[in-house]
Amino acid sequence: MPPRKSSAGKWVLIGCGGCLGLAILGVVMCVTLFFGASKLIRKTDVYENALKHAQNSAEVQAALGTPIETGWSFSGSVNYTNGSGEASFTVPLTGPKGEGTLNVKADKTSGGPWRYSTLEVEFPDGHKTDLRDKP
Repeated sequence: MPPRKSSAGKWVLIGCGGCLGLAILGVVMCVTLFFGASKLIRKTDVYENALKHAQNSAEVQAALGTPIETGWSFSGSVNYTNGSGEASFTVPLTGPKGEGTLNVKADKTSGGPWRYSTLEVEFPDGHKTDLRDKP
């Protein structure tokens, strides 16, 4: 009588496949969350206004060239509730001549405009261009 085959090997493969599947699902969920949040922030008025300041700045245009575009990565947050909020984020900028980083810190009281405590583009050499409106 031939020896019985063990099915333990199949269960190990099924167990490893299940763990691998859960790990892949976790990575997909994290990536989706990151890009979803980034997309929502990019639609806020504080983000759009800050980017417009950078793209319209003669000094930034001279350093980066035109067109000035944003990179895919994004760090920071925008919190907005009942007309007030705060924002703190950085966005990579690129152009035909170079790259830089848009740094933004702003707050808003109910019904008022965004007030920027920081609105600048920082270049790789450490030079910064302040984009806030001059009084």
